Amino acid sequence: MIRWQQQPSPQKNMKPKKRRILNPQGNFLQKWNKIFAVSCIIAVSLDPLFFYIPMIVRDQFCLTLDRKVEIAACVLRSMVDIFYVFHIVLQFRTGFIVPSSHVFRRGKLVKDSRAIAKHYLRSYFVVDVLSILPLPQMVVLMVRHAVKEPVAHVMKEMLKAVIFIQYIPRVWRIYPLYQEVTRTSGIFTKTAWAGASFNLSLFMLASHVTLSLSLSLYIYI
Repeated sequence: MIRWQQQPSPQKNMKPKKRRILNPQGNFLQKWNKIFAVSCIIAVSLDPLFFYIPMIVRDQFCLTLDRKVEIAACVLRSMVDIFYVFHIVLQFRTGFIVPSSHVFRRGKLVKDSRAIAKHYLRSYFVVDVLSILPLPQMVVLMVRHAVKEPVAHVMKEMLKAVIFIQYIPRVWRIYPLYQEVTRTSGIFTKTAWAGASFNLSLFMLASHVTLSLSLSLYIYI
């Protein structure tokens, strides 16, 4: 009598795939951190565009809204924020080196997903979330559809408060990111001309932000 042996189900033999954990010193993350650092600088430089949405009509001596600047500022800010979303996702899949395990410049790489999540949540997660909140876009949409008072006056006051507050986490994130890039790869740029251009862009960004804040305070207060 022939007995048929029941073959094991393929689903039972399948083991759950482990999530791939990225090495913070790998080539991919080194290149990505440089790209993300540049995107953070661009993002900070784009925020003052929202201050130019309210415009003065010369003939009527009143405030109105520039529709073209409004669309350009919202679209550019949203496009740059996509880089930030991707960066946050990568942080939950990027291992970290325990500082106390450094021996001969090599440390213990932690690849446990829970430990990585806890490490990121305790470090820069809150700063990254505060930086990526689309507060200026929400102000523009909300004021357009929900405010009955003069739209330009209300928008300029709300944008002033929102952008000033969000400047803190967005600028705060650039310096540790620059330190991380220089620590893992040694240099931020490979050529002297690229390094000079990057430092010049930082100087121009600081001047642009300072001038925008000063003008906005002088005009709006």
